[in-house]
Amino acid sequence: MKTVSSAALFLAGLATASPLQQQETRQSAGPYEITNFSASKVHLSGYCNYAFDVSAPGLSSPAHCKAYLDSGFSGATWLALVYEGAGNCDNEAVTWTFFQPTTEGSGATFNVTVNEVKGTYAVPAEDITVTLNSEPNPFDNDVAYSGPKDFAITEFEE
Repeated sequence: MKTVSSAALFLAGLATASPLQQQETRQSAGPYEITNFSASKVHLSGYCNYAFDVSAPGLSSPAHCKAYLDSGFSGATWLALVYEGAGNCDNEAVTWTFFQPTTEGSGATFNVTVNEVKGTYAVPAEDITVTLNSEPNPFDNDVAYSGPKDFAITEFEE
């Protein structure tokens, strides 16, 4: 009987420690400092370029990240989806994603994961600009991130 009680207490202790450990991990993540962020669709192309640097607790130096991906077609009014593993960083502890719905005028979600701690940044719709370069050619759109080049990611997922 004592063995069962001891085991139950041990398991209960583990259950209560786990959320605290998760909270400490989120708090120790601190802000992720993003610098030199750029995202734009190449003129008269469906391809998008992304580039930025990230500094975060747990990284000895800033990581440089980039991607060159297809948004679907040259008339796109959105930036290309960067799915997990599609963006490259010069530090394997860092991965990232970028998602903007294909609805014109929508914002985007930018996620950066450092050492398995995911930070999320909501890109406001007004920080993504669409420019029609030629009225007779609706496929001649430029799309670019026009928000701040340097910002902090302060929201972290459990």
